[in-house]
Amino acid sequence: LKEGFNPQKEACIIITEKNDYMFLSPKSLKRLVIMSKQGKASTLDAIQHQEMLQFLSNSRHSKRNTAIYLLTYRAGLRIGSVAGLRLNDVIDSSGKLKEVINLHSSIVKGGKNYAAYINHPELRQALVEYLSIRPTRKGVDALFVSQKGSAFTSNSLSHLMLKLYHSAGFEQASSHSGRRSFATNILRSGVDIVALKTLMNHSNIATTAEYVSHNEDYLKKAVLGA
Repeated sequence: LKEGFNPQKEACIIITEKNDYMFLSPKSLKRLVIMSKQGKASTLDAIQHQEMLQFLSNSRHSKRNTAIYLLTYRAGLRIGSVAGLRLNDVIDSSGKLKEVINLHSSIVKGGKNYAAYINHPELRQALVEYLSIRPTRKGVDALFVSQKGSAFTSNSLSHLMLKLYHSAGFEQASSHSGRRSFATNILRSGVDIVALKTLMNHSNIATTAEYVSHNEDYLKKAVLGA
């Protein structure tokens, strides 16, 4: 950044390690700076989840954005994997919505294939509703299509989710909040850490343990069950 740069007044372009780029307005840049200082993305509880769904239902591209949000919240997908999904990843040869999708290594952090479960009723309903209105664009096989008729990049979808969370009133949330909420909900349901590691596709259980160490409800249940 140039000397004397003021994020309150000036926009900027961030270049990623993959030579992709993302344009940030002063307001969006300010949110990014706040998140970088605060560390991990916040999670949404059940009430906040309903508030987010209500907000999305009344916003532009509601069906598309709701499906995107729920793939992170109900299936635990990273936003980069959501951006990389293709139609045939979620629809089988007979045209039916799959319950388990195989994520290709090219769209997965860590570079290895893994299975994601999209069998939650709320998520499935959102996907069916979105697929019924998904625009058809020649040469575009991405599951989610932007307003310009092209596929989203990981960065553009992250930026969209950041904007949606902020507009819904969740200032501390980021594109990773849905995935962290998914992990929190899984722990609260009583699932053990090994199963969570598989669902989150963590290569190291120490990474999964971070979710446990910050989940008070899970730790209380562990003590009671000892």
